[in-house]
This record gives sequence, C-alpha cells and structure tokens, in this order.
Amino acid sequence: MNEADRLDALHAHDILDTAPEVGFDDIVRLAARLCDTPVALISLLDAERQWFKARVGFEPSETPIAQSICKHAVGQRDLLIIPDLTLDPRTQSNPLVLEDPHLRFYAGAPLVIAEGLTLGTICVIDHAPRPEGLTEVQADDLRSLARQVVSLLEMRRLISRHNDLLLQAERQRNKAAHEHLELAAMFDQVPSFMALLKGPAHVFNLVNPAYLRLVGNRQLIGKRFAEALPDAAEQGYVDLLDEAYRLGKPFTQKGARYAIQNDPHSPVDERFVDFVCQPTRDDKGTVTGIFIEGSDVTEHVLQTRRIAALADLSEQLRDLINADDIARAAAECMNQAIGGSCIGFGKVDLEKEEIDVPVDWCDASGVSVVGSHHLRSFGSYIEDLKRGQTVVIPDVKIDPRTASQADSLEKVHCRALLNLPIMVRGVLDTVIFVLNAQAREWTSEEIALVRQVGDRTHGAIARARAEQEQHILNEELSHRMKNTLAIVQAIATQTLREVSEKDAVTALTQRIGALSRAHDALLKKRWASAALEDVAKATLAAFDQAGRFHLEGPYLQIGPRATLSLSLLLHELATNAVKYGALSVPEGRVTITWTIENSTEEETLRMCWAETGGPPVDQPSGKGFGSRLISMGLIGTGGVELGYHQDGLLASMEAPLSQMQQP
Repeated sequence: MNEADRLDALHAHDILDTAPEVGFDDIVRLAARLCDTPVALISLLDAERQWFKARVGFEPSETPIAQSICKHAVGQRDLLIIPDLTLDPRTQSNPLVLEDPHLRFYAGAPLVIAEGLTLGTICVIDHAPRPEGLTEVQADDLRSLARQVVSLLEMRRLISRHNDLLLQAERQRNKAAHEHLELAAMFDQVPSFMALLKGPAHVFNLVNPAYLRLVGNRQLIGKRFAEALPDAAEQGYVDLLDEAYRLGKPFTQKGARYAIQNDPHSPVDERFVDFVCQPTRDDKGTVTGIFIEGSDVTEHVLQTRRIAALADLSEQLRDLINADDIARAAAECMNQAIGGSCIGFGKVDLEKEEIDVPVDWCDASGVSVVGSHHLRSFGSYIEDLKRGQTVVIPDVKIDPRTASQADSLEKVHCRALLNLPIMVRGVLDTVIFVLNAQAREWTSEEIALVRQVGDRTHGAIARARAEQEQHILNEELSHRMKNTLAIVQAIATQTLREVSEKDAVTALTQRIGALSRAHDALLKKRWASAALEDVAKATLAAFDQAGRFHLEGPYLQIGPRATLSLSLLLHELATNAVKYGALSVPEGRVTITWTIENSTEEETLRMCWAETGGPPVDQPSGKGFGSRLISMGLIGTGGVELGYHQDGLLASMEAPLSQMQQP
C-alpha cells in the first residue's frame, strides 16, 4: 500500500478534527456493547498521529502515531486481534500498555475504502487479556460496524465534494442509517420491543429486553418462533410472519391481542400490542428474515375500555329505573372493562351476615350466585368489608381469609375475587363482587374502576328505589284525590238536585270530571308534566265521539298548571261543539292542531280548534262561565281569538312556551 496515497485519501475525506457526530458515536457505543469491552474507538491514522473520530472509555482525543496499535492493522483485509498486548512483540513496549491506562487486549477492523486504502480502524480494547479473543458473532459484528463507518465516511465525502450527487448520497445515508438501526436498536434499552427472525422458519436471531419481557423472559435465540412461543403460534402470529415473508411486504397491526401463559398453573396474561413485521433482504433483494418492532399498548387499550365502559354505563343509568336492571347493566360494564367469570351486586343483612344477590352476569366459565348466601361460608373477609375495606384476593387457595373455604368457592368457579363494600352512613350496605375462575392479579386501575362503577350504581339504585317509593306515594295520593273529587261530584249532584237549571249542574259535574282526567294525565309523569296530546285525548274521550276528533302537532310536555287549564278549555269547547257546533250533526268534525313558533324574544305555543261540517254558529249574546273559561285561554291569561263561521267555530289560542312548561 502506498502511504502517500493513503494519506491523500484520508485528507480528501475532510474528517480529521471535525466535531463529534451522532452516527459515529452510536457505532462505538454499540461496538463496546456487542464485544463486551470498556473501550471502543474509531481511529484515523495521520502521518504523525492517530485521531479518534469517536471514542468510549478512552479520554485522549488523539495519540502520537508511535503509540498507535491501530497502525499495525494498516494493509490488513481482516481483523487484527491481539489477545495479550504484553506478549506481542509489536505492542509489548507501547507506553499505553506498560503505563496507564494499561491496555491488554485489542481487536480492530480496518476501515478500507473502495480504492483499497485503509484510513484507520474501528477497534475494541480491554484492560485484561482475553486469550479467547472475540466470539465468531462478535467478530462478524465488528466487521459489519467497520463497513458502517466506511459508509458514513464515504457519504460525508460525497456530500462535501459533490453537490450534484446529493440525492445519491442521501439514499446511501438512509441505507446506512437503516442498517445501523437494525444492529444498534436491538441492544438499546428502548421502550419498544424488537426482534430479528431469520429464514422461512422464523428463527430468533436477535431480541431486545423489552421483547423478552413481553413474552415472559423465555429462551428464544436459535429457536423457531413456533417452538419458542407456541401460545403466540396458536393465536395466528406464525401465519402473519409467513405472509410477510412470502409477500416481502411489511405487515402492521394496532392493538392486537396477545394472551400469554408461561405455564398451565399461572393465570393468562392478556396483552395488547402495536407492531410491524418488516421483511429484511440481502444485497440481491431476496427476503432473508423478518424484523419485528412494536409497543406494548395494553394499558392504553384497557384504559380506553374502562373509559368507554363507564361512559356507556352513564348513558344507560340515565334511562334505567329498575334496580335489577341497573345492577345488571353495571355488571356488564365491569365485564367489558376488566372481565371476570361472575360479576354482581349483593344487599347485605349485617344482623344475619347474609348477602342477597338479585341478579348477576356470568361468562361461559362462571356459575351464577343469584340468591341468598351466608358470607362466612366463603371465608372470613366479611370483617374487612364491615370496616369498609376492599377485599382483593388473587388466589383463594393461598389467602388466609379464604384458604379454608377454597372448596366452597371452587363450586362457584371462584379462584380469585374482588369485593368492594358500599357503606351507607358508615355501615356496610352493599357489596360489589367480581369472581374469576382462574387466579389473577388485580391492578389498582381495575379496583378504581370497580369503585367508580359502585358509586354510580349505588346512587342510581338509590334513586330508582326512591322513585319507586315516590311512585307508590303518588298512586296513593291519586287514589285519595280521585275519591275526594268523586265525593265532591256526588255532593254537588245531591246539593243541586232541586236546582231547576239542570244544564248548570251537568256542566259542573263534567268540569270536575275533566279535572280528574287531567289529574290522571299528570300522574303518569309523577306530577312533573304531561304530554299535551295525552291531555287532549283524555279530555275528549269523555264525549264518546271516536273518529270525529283529529289531533296533530309535535310531541310536547306541559306543566301541571297548563295541564289543568287546557283540560277545562278543551272540555268547554267540546261541550259547546256537541250542543251547538260541529258535533251536533253526524257529519261534523273537529281538528285540533298545535305548533311551536320562534320569535326574537321567546318561543310561543299556538293551538287551533277548527270545526267543520257543522251548522252555522253565531257569537253568543251572553257571557256565561263557559265563555269566560274559554276566553281565559291556555294558561288563564287570555290570548284567544274566536271566529264564528258558516262551517263552524274557529278558535286560535297562544301562550309563551316557557309558561306552558312551567312546573
């Protein structure tokens, strides 16, 4: 090798005395890690010195050429390995060997550029002799890293000397970066898991610690994927690898389920992963293996499930009014979020130390526990529940609170359990339970979710029970009020039986009846409101004119005051129609319509009573109670326009919607 040509080539690369660069620094760190040495250097040999482009474990940035060990690699085509520097004639008198830092072992790969010239070496050094030198894999890795260094050097030269070749240099750099990542990332302590599989049988060649943690720290290197991870093979992952290898195309999955069980006696660990299978190729473009890279997203998936389940439960609880339905919805929510073989709620009778389970949810492996049970028949943890403590038992056969009752628990397929007490004024009232057919660890997130479900469900059940009690009370009040109205009606009839104006007596009793029917409509909505259409139908049904009334308008809830006013108003209009208007002849009809109109100030309810097919009607000359009642309008404040036409009466009424819906 011509030394002048070698030095010219070195200077042409314009690399000496340049600032540190991440690519070179990564390579020496990786070299030290792969070869298990404290020192790794990228050494460039100038005429009077050797300068280190990157270094780890060695303080000086350069040394005199006379102290260089790397100079002995110049002209070699392969590794220079010196197991003990004190025994080799070329290095035994070197100050770096005899004095601090007392170098003893050396292995260097020459940096040979395309012209066949050696610019320096990438070397690894130890402070202790290594008679065995490097392993075959380490030696091959060091050669690969030397090629990576040369690639980086060549790219720097192309970029600095040839702007017109910038695009080609970019491709080379990307290729070098990719090859570097394939080697370096396997051993970096990164959060994502990585593995390199070789050949169509998918033999493990390299794995990183994150991958080992994911699969339960099994022995993988040198084994086929299907042999090393039979559980993954059963879940179809070998088929995915086969397809990626055969087609030579990357394959990506998001949130893929991976259930792992290291032995038949341990619980199944359900994981979720995002990953990509990237085929690797040789220089000819032939697929040689699969590179797997991904992340464990289990917590994200489970958290998403928990949030979705809670949101869904909240939606359901707004509509459910039955306590058993509420408990069932809560059990299904917990199954969706954390799973279990049997989930439910139980009301506790502390005096008897019994729990009554009205409903539960079970999967295929679960056994229903609906019914009453003595709490101590399943262990002594009732004492913890009484104190308001959550009971978390990963394995009932091991926990001292349940070990003696493990056989009883096994009958209901319970190997692990979670019991969360709900206290009312400091006293145990209800227990939420999750039973699991296999032993399992309960996470703090799962316990927190059960607590959230418990709080929401207990409140919803309390609301449902209170509403049920209120409904019973309303029914009782309704019964008494209807009896009172019936008595009033009877008293009025008896008191006014001698009155000559029988129409007035009839009108009074009918108006009392209209109030009673309005009361019934309100009772359906527990006196909070009533549907306008229901009020109208109930009032008009008393006139036995089926098919002669046509009602049309949007669904609308109105308040108690408006309900009573509207009932009396429609009753008077219908009474007049029967006596004098459209309903006094067989062909007459009445159409009742209502709309909601928007204005700049507020929404308004407009209602129209239109009679057709009846005799001509005239405006009454008098102003009796019925006329005054009609003129009071929808809520007793007016807003009525009456039209007397040849075809019948036309009444238009309006009132602010807010007042119509006022409680």
